[in-house]
Amino acid sequence: MNEPGKFAYIEAKGETPEIPFSRYLPSYPPGTAASWLDRHVSRGSWVLEPIGASPEVILEMAEAGYQVLVSVNNPVTAFELSILSKAPKDSEFQDVLRELSVQKKGKERLGEHLRGLYLTRCSTCGREIAVDCFLWRKGESAPYAKRYRCTACGNVGEHPATYEDIERLQPFKRSDPLHRSRALERLPGGTRAARANVEELIDLYAPRPLYAIFTLINKLEGMDLSPPKRALLDALLLSALDAGHTLWPVDEAERPRALNTPAEYVEWNIWHVLESAAAAWSCRRKSLRLTRWPEIPEPQGICLYQGRMRDLKQQKTDLQPECVLCILPRPNQAFWSLATLWTSWLWGKEITVNFKNVLERQRFDWYWHANALQSALAPAIHMSKKDSPVFCMIPDPSPGFVSSAFEACSTSDLQLAGISLKDEKHPLQTEWAIQTHSREAKKVNLHRIIRESIHNSLNEIGEPVRHLNLYTAANASLAVNEAFPPSIQQLTYETVNEIHGEITKTFNDRKFLRRMEATAQDFDSGTWWLTQPENCQTALADRIETELLNWLQKEIRIKDEMVQQTMNVRFPGLLTPPAELLQYCLRSYADFDPSEGTWTLKKNESAIQREHDMEEIQSLLYKLAARMDFSAEGENPQYWSILSTAYRLFYSSGATMSSILKIPLEEENCETIFLFPGSRSALLRYKLDRDPYLRERTAQRWHFLKFRTLRELAQRSDISRDLWDLLIDSDPISLEDATQLSMFL
Repeated sequence: MNEPGKFAYIEAKGETPEIPFSRYLPSYPPGTAASWLDRHVSRGSWVLEPIGASPEVILEMAEAGYQVLVSVNNPVTAFELSILSKAPKDSEFQDVLRELSVQKKGKERLGEHLRGLYLTRCSTCGREIAVDCFLWRKGESAPYAKRYRCTACGNVGEHPATYEDIERLQPFKRSDPLHRSRALERLPGGTRAARANVEELIDLYAPRPLYAIFTLINKLEGMDLSPPKRALLDALLLSALDAGHTLWPVDEAERPRALNTPAEYVEWNIWHVLESAAAAWSCRRKSLRLTRWPEIPEPQGICLYQGRMRDLKQQKTDLQPECVLCILPRPNQAFWSLATLWTSWLWGKEITVNFKNVLERQRFDWYWHANALQSALAPAIHMSKKDSPVFCMIPDPSPGFVSSAFEACSTSDLQLAGISLKDEKHPLQTEWAIQTHSREAKKVNLHRIIRESIHNSLNEIGEPVRHLNLYTAANASLAVNEAFPPSIQQLTYETVNEIHGEITKTFNDRKFLRRMEATAQDFDSGTWWLTQPENCQTALADRIETELLNWLQKEIRIKDEMVQQTMNVRFPGLLTPPAELLQYCLRSYADFDPSEGTWTLKKNESAIQREHDMEEIQSLLYKLAARMDFSAEGENPQYWSILSTAYRLFYSSGATMSSILKIPLEEENCETIFLFPGSRSALLRYKLDRDPYLRERTAQRWHFLKFRTLRELAQRSDISRDLWDLLIDSDPISLEDATQLSMFL
């Protein structure tokens, strides 16, 4: 069976900028795309991004010196990319907003009129002020609370909605049918189902924000603006359109992917949103050259094709990108539907011709998503040079998403070259090679491929892992062993179900796998381990600790910024070291200098010093055994025995226990004691907390004894077997820095 390749996980560089609509867009660690490109193609090369779901990725590649051809079918994402590429200043937005605010609405200025929609009275001083937002409960006809900041008396926070607040809603409720009718007229026609979906979509806008939004749109259309000014105002209005719906939960929540109003939601002050939106739209400091296809930016920049990738492929061009790089989006009914709505309202329904079918679809399952991704990837592959490397990132990975991505890539003439996974919070990184020959469909042993891939992964990792790791390993093995059909036409619903069913059956085989500490029935709960672990590698956590210590002892001082990426190189693929584990290891063995950003090996952690400690501990154990009349033999472990009492004592300068656990107990009632430096306490506690199998193996008849505690016991003149038995657990390990208990003072 072929094994999937592996490479070092590429870490983020710098902070993720807050750009408009970021809560809908794929999560992206900055610097990843540029780092990968620098390793595979030369600066100035053409890079093809066939989906364009992340403006951040496209801008980053262009800023790094690559020429980027991007196909974007979502009009809102395309517009955002074009605005951000110009890097407009905050002052430019404020200028056009002032121009908008002085437009007349009846006898008032527009700005004053819209501010008046969100007035309330301060509960402390009674002054009339603007709220930041109102808070609603789903299905109720009035808000239950409001949040504001009174500049007169300093009153800040959340307060109950008043009768006056509720009365202010009545005019909007009376005129609401008219505004809702106009909102519907501006949307593209379609089937009866599409119209019903559109009406539900508009219902996400409550009467007051809907009135404010269409007042703004109507006024904007009556203004004589230059294209650049109109674009800036369109950007601000898009932010208002996003703020106006009911998909804003009162408390922080996951990214909205479905059109479900939360139980409690926020109604934002639309005028405040317009005033504050400029910060997100002006987040960039450097402008980039952006042209519209077929105009080519020179000498570098972004060429934007606004439409579907399969339509771009039909264009006659000699351009052959040297590389394909994309961040694959998850299905997002919320953003796709809202983007269609906003596009029609702002720019006309004709603009949504290639995108309006999302209004007819309410369910986006993973099989549908695999087909959608393939429809963009396959034309991109055929348009690129035959030796082009391909890099696909899968953000917020989940089992269904991973399957869809691997199915889409495998049916797009791609051969998996390597994978790298950190955890569910970071994108799965995959490298692919373009198939140089046509592939025939063949019969494979799904059961064997899936079972062996999971078994090999657990053997290599040496400790229980999350379901996603094993699911990814299985899909990667299916890809490299050509278990997925060669064409999208052959990827039938039945074929996909057969593959997924075989994976499910493997996880349900309790003679093969066991799920540890599950809190729910779904596979994502808890971690997974072999029912009969034999000849496994040393636990990954122990190998990482050992490798990091060897590095510290060799270099003495290492840069903090180098730690994660260097360790990723040494532990590639599915072995990527958890950042938290690295931090516990570093704090255990080294001191951090914040001014230099370096870790320096502690003076008492040198190999010579620890060897001396080990000799001292061995000597103390023999002396203690003699004082308590134990019969002692062996070195490490030492075995103490007297009558029916027996102890097995291991001592180590580290927190690695894998080799110890492989030594079988010779006596059933023997107590095991693990002795270690107190500076390992937090690291050892962390390992036990993260590894349920390690915790299970050490739950009964195991004791953890710090070197310093042993020294204290050795100094006691009253030491006895009863006192020893009482005090060996008196200084427990914890995630906090170990401190000597007062009982030894």
